[in-house]
Amino acid sequence: MLHRDQMMKILIDTNRYLDLYESDEDTEDILGDMLKFTDHLIFPDIILDEFLRNRTRILDRRIKQVADTEVPPIRWPFFLRRYPGVSTLQQKAEEYNQAVSSVVADLEKVASDIENDPIYRFLLRIYRDPGVMVLHRTDELIERAHRRKLIGNPPKSEATSTIGDELIWETVLESLNDDLILITRDYTYRNHAAFLVTEYRERTGKVLTITEYISVALERMRIPPGEALLRFEGRMGSNTG
Repeated sequence: MLHRDQMMKILIDTNRYLDLYESDEDTEDILGDMLKFTDHLIFPDIILDEFLRNRTRILDRRIKQVADTEVPPIRWPFFLRRYPGVSTLQQKAEEYNQAVSSVVADLEKVASDIENDPIYRFLLRIYRDPGVMVLHRTDELIERAHRRKLIGNPPKSEATSTIGDELIWETVLESLNDDLILITRDYTYRNHAAFLVTEYRERTGKVLTITEYISVALERMRIPPGEALLRFEGRMGSNTG
């Protein structure tokens, strides 16, 4: 197990940041755990682009889910309108629909203006942390990512016309000379782990670990992960030692 002072880098993939939009846990608690290893964290700048592209899709889906809960108008026959329960139902349905409209309006503000988005502000706080190593793309790295995609070597972006995963990986290979923990739910990394571990070792002489859990990185540094993070990752109650 690694000590905190040993050289190791941590990369959190875009999908794990996007998962925060679905979290039942307090993002400030999760952020507190992430800030414990900012001196080890690397952040390819393409991740910020991927996040901004995908947040709109996630928020639009959530807006539709909320809007679809609106109670449709009910036609009440005249003979039923004399009953007090009908009037109560009509009033409650109207109040409920007003609340739905209010929530939809709030979500639309979040979707249209990133300054109103607490999850984006959360990500930006990490990106701007002075301890975080931001890796910038270059034309040469983009060309390498194109070649990787044409050859067919992993990681492979799902879309045939994009090279996000390829660019992240080429940026990592160019920039690092340390053991790396890659935190991702993306199957292109997990399904090709043997290939990527071998390539990373050959290029850097170091060890690559692929996991979907942020808490694993904390444990590798002997930092106990918080309960909010463990619940967020679905590891609460499991043996995390």
